[in-house]
Amino acid sequence: MEPNELDAALYELLAAPQRIEEIRRALPGAGKQELAQALDRLAAAGRVMKNKKNRYAQAAHYGCVAGTFLATERAFAFVAPDAAEGAAKPDDLFIPPNASGGAWHGDRVLVKVSERKNGRGRLEGTVIRVLSRADRELTGALVQRGKSYFVQPTSKKYPEIAVDRRELGDAQVGDRVAVSVSDYGDGTLLPQGEIQANLGEDGTMEASIAAILRENGVFEEFPADALKQAGEIPQQVDMETAGERLDLRDKLIFTIDGDDAKDFDDAVSLETLANGHYLLGVHIADVSHYVTPGSPLDAEAFRRGTSVYYPGHVVPMLPFALSHGICSLNPDVDRLAFSALLELDRDGRRYKARFSKSVIRSGARMTYHNVNKILAGDTGLRKQYAFLVDTAERMNALAHALYKRRIERGALELDIPEAEIRVDESGRPVDIQYRERGESEKLIEEFMLQANEAVAEFMCKREDPTVYRVHENPDPEKLRVFAQFARPFGYRIDPGKPEDTAQFQAVLRGAKGDPKQRVLPTLLLRSLARARYSDECIGHYGLKAKFYLHFTSPIRRYPDLIAHRMLQKALSGEEFTAADQTACEEAARQSTAREFAADTCERGIDKLYIAAYMSQFVGQEFDAEVSGVQAFGVFVALDNGCEGLIRIELLTGDYYQYDEQHMVMQGQHTGKRFTIGTPVRVKLLAASEVTGQIDFAPAEGALPAASLPPRVNARGEAAPPAGNRAQRRRTGGRRGKPGKGGKSGKPPVRKRK
Repeated sequence: MEPNELDAALYELLAAPQRIEEIRRALPGAGKQELAQALDRLAAAGRVMKNKKNRYAQAAHYGCVAGTFLATERAFAFVAPDAAEGAAKPDDLFIPPNASGGAWHGDRVLVKVSERKNGRGRLEGTVIRVLSRADRELTGALVQRGKSYFVQPTSKKYPEIAVDRRELGDAQVGDRVAVSVSDYGDGTLLPQGEIQANLGEDGTMEASIAAILRENGVFEEFPADALKQAGEIPQQVDMETAGERLDLRDKLIFTIDGDDAKDFDDAVSLETLANGHYLLGVHIADVSHYVTPGSPLDAEAFRRGTSVYYPGHVVPMLPFALSHGICSLNPDVDRLAFSALLELDRDGRRYKARFSKSVIRSGARMTYHNVNKILAGDTGLRKQYAFLVDTAERMNALAHALYKRRIERGALELDIPEAEIRVDESGRPVDIQYRERGESEKLIEEFMLQANEAVAEFMCKREDPTVYRVHENPDPEKLRVFAQFARPFGYRIDPGKPEDTAQFQAVLRGAKGDPKQRVLPTLLLRSLARARYSDECIGHYGLKAKFYLHFTSPIRRYPDLIAHRMLQKALSGEEFTAADQTACEEAARQSTAREFAADTCERGIDKLYIAAYMSQFVGQEFDAEVSGVQAFGVFVALDNGCEGLIRIELLTGDYYQYDEQHMVMQGQHTGKRFTIGTPVRVKLLAASEVTGQIDFAPAEGALPAASLPPRVNARGEAAPPAGNRAQRRRTGGRRGKPGKGGKSGKPPVRKRK
């Protein structure tokens, strides 16, 4: 019996307690050692337990559950229980002070669930075992007390860590350092650690950026063997080693990218066929020709998973010799590509799809800005690029037809404005604006979607292994919360019918024309599942696509590189092996994890830049709207995308209580409500480029005059109002190019479509 099959059979058997002798009789096909190993696996995963009478049973039978420990910066914590496959995510368990069992944030733990509930109705639990420790390297400030040295982690979710003074290296007291935990302590002895890197002087933006990258496993430097391999690759195309290819160098092919783009991994072409149909060409850099399986470059690309972008900077997946060099589809030079040639009619219906390794020569490096102006009728640019104006206009007409068909099939257009942070030559933020999406941006998006869907359909119907981009249906419970917000605007959302995307399309259409509804697309996005990579083709909910993968950015995404390799193997008629399937499974898992890490990095670093920019406006007032509500305060967003916190103790004039179910902060006496989308006038109190924290207060006169905010005790329960002394003791607590404010000293205002 295979291990997975044995684990499943054993787990099912243990729905009721069993002695080991009974288990062996029930599963005679499994050997003694196999059963012991299976029991160990299930116990290590927290799925099975043994009681004092040596009876094994599912953990749930003994009132226990496995999950992930989520520390807070106060004494209590939570555990997110594992969800059964196909089941809704269960509510988090509240872990009171002194019930953490030595667990740290991110650890997998086994929890004994109590029948007791905290003040907010959450079941309580006690950690009885740490199942596994999270891979842990922390960053913090190096401090000295007497002759001893310690690292104080930046996040208060973690305890102080002792380090040996003989292993400080070049780190000085006051530096920000990375420390690996070697011993977690036992309640009497402090945790021990070893310094791995000096990140710079603590309290600087540079050290904070280095820490965010380090904490998420993002490293600028490439291994020596990967750099050596990249350096040995010629920077000109060698047709003798390129293999048999479709020669498209005489075709009108060009790239369209942002003004500041340095690597160009996709180019497009469009021809009119004799039958009146279009032949759309999507030509993608053939990275797989240079990055071969098992090579140092491949191993490092797999480890990184994706490029990471933050204002004025990129940490590339591949060395610049490839990403900015031989793999970049620069104009007027030969480049190797993988071309998707799609026959479409003028209404956007796809009739045929052909895929081929090719050699191309881009005729122009076009920018979104210039193509938008050409399509808008700019005389000078239309004259300068006369050779492609007609093609660009036909491309735009086709893109409109493709968009129309996509929306008609039920795709969601979550066109949420993206803040763009602009930096000067020294890397300091000088402006924040919302990125405008013009005709050319939408054109490239539609063409890339077509190529991705066509490749996915080809591979799925052949049942060949590859890596898909998948997006599951949303959780009906999250949709229920969204439906509550949408109802006052006249929308009737049925959370039980997530497949009916027409009801969400109606919301998105309405929000476009009504500034009061502009929060709804963001709320809808929050209610959807997160897209991920998978070796199974289960479709993409947001795009309403039955077949979908990522094929168009192999310079910056590892799944695209795998998709190229698998597609070429299918086209060449090679036989797929079990190793190919395993490679796809591993790439999907790793790429999903690295994408999440990259997103975490980019969000965290963007916050530092936004705070650095906003620091010049401390003391000024702004119009804002509520973007989030938590027990500790209200988040507000300005029109330029800056988001900050109004701590609950600053909401004076009433006793405010947090309604978690409806995400509302409401005054007990005045009835004043703060919920997502509520307009509010605020004053900027502080903006830290070291932590990214931005603090606001209600502007004078924006709220009624003073009353007392609610308290929350260490158990996370609401407490009765206290006197003024107690109130004073409380503590509350896509890539862009940043800009300066105008003469008024106010940040730029977001332009809305």
